[in-house]
Parts: sequence; C-alpha cells; structure tokens
Amino acid sequence: MRFAARARGRHPWRVNSTQTLTDDELDVPESTRSWVLRGLPFGLFLIIASIIGFIASFALAAEKYEKLENPNAVLSCDFNPFFSCGSVMEHPESQLFGFPNQLLGIAAFVFPLLIGVLILAGTRLPGWVQIGLNIGLGLGVVLVMFLFYTSIYAIGVGCPWCIVVWTVTIPMFVGVTARNLLSGHFGAAAAQNPMVKVLAKENIAVSVLWLLIIAACILTQFWSFFASLF
Repeated sequence: MRFAARARGRHPWRVNSTQTLTDDELDVPESTRSWVLRGLPFGLFLIIASIIGFIASFALAAEKYEKLENPNAVLSCDFNPFFSCGSVMEHPESQLFGFPNQLLGIAAFVFPLLIGVLILAGTRLPGWVQIGLNIGLGLGVVLVMFLFYTSIYAIGVGCPWCIVVWTVTIPMFVGVTARNLLSGHFGAAAAQNPMVKVLAKENIAVSVLWLLIIAACILTQFWSFFASLF
C-alpha cells in the first residue's frame, strides 16, 4: 500500500488521464467514437487520399517534363483556355522553390500514406508523430491556398491536377487536426473546449464547406466559361 501511494505521488500525471486519452483507449461504445479516432476508417482515409494526391502530383510532374521537352505540346490536362495545366506551368509560381512544385507533392504524400498504413495496422503512434503530420499538412494547406489564389485570381487559369491535390490536402489537414484535438495531443484545455470539440467532431462538414467556398470562387471567376456550357 505504501509503495502504491508513493507511486501515485511520483506520477501525478496519471490522475484524470482520460482527458488526454483517445476514444480508442477509453471504455466507450464503438458507435459513439468520432470516425477520426477509429483506426479502420481513418487509416483508410489517409491511405486513399495520399494515393490520390501522389498520383495527381506524379501526373503533374510527368506533364511538366513533357512541357520542358516540347514547349508546344498539348498536355492531357489542357482542357480549354480556362482550365489548363500547361498554361499555369509557364508562370514562375509553378516553381516557388526553384524546382517544380509537384515534386513537393510526390515527396509529401508519402508520409501520410505511411501513417495511414501504420494506423490501419493497429500501431499506437506517439503524439509527436501525429502532431508532426499535422504541422506538415498545415504547411501544405498554406501552400495550397497560396497556389489557389495565384492560379485562379493572378494567373486566371485553373490547373485540373492541382485542383485534385487541393481537394485531398484540405480534408486530410482537417481530419488530422480533428483527431489530434479530440485525442488531447494539443492539450487537455483544447480537447475539453466545447466549441473546439464541436468543430472537431464536425470535421467532414468543415472540409465540405471549405471546398465549397473554393468551388464557388472558381465558379464566379470563370462564370463566362460555365455559362457557355448551358
């Protein structure tokens, strides 16, 4: 008994540890857990989204090198004057760091793919790994939103493969952020905040709303093209 008391005294962080444990570690019914805290759906989500993003980035890279070999080449994603990867590639913003932006995507999507496989396999990852994934996706979203603004408003041309990358990067960022918030990786205060909990649990709605705003911006900016379809 004395040893147990001393042990409790040495490790006060064990008290009320339910504030920082994931739903997977708590005795709660499976049906009440948010999908981002369940290994199967969240792991599959990261894997599928990463594969889609990787394929889109790889396709962009292949198109870029084809354009470098033949500047007059008509690329497979050159649909019309409003949506054309080739037109966007001609601008310096397509190489922000001195090399094609799509190479960043090819490398970046490997990490969440690996994390998704580990989660699907039932591996319990340390918090710092998931926070690192969150930071990486956060930086990716910043780049995505910059390229969205540059492409749609500054250049005035949409890049189809880029839009695919945007469409998977944003939900991945929102989903991972929600998982970290609900798991307590950002601290118990954030995990117990009612507003934060609601937004985290409604992460699908947040992602859909974010993407709908982007779609609305594209629609209004290129309204003359879309109007001509009817």
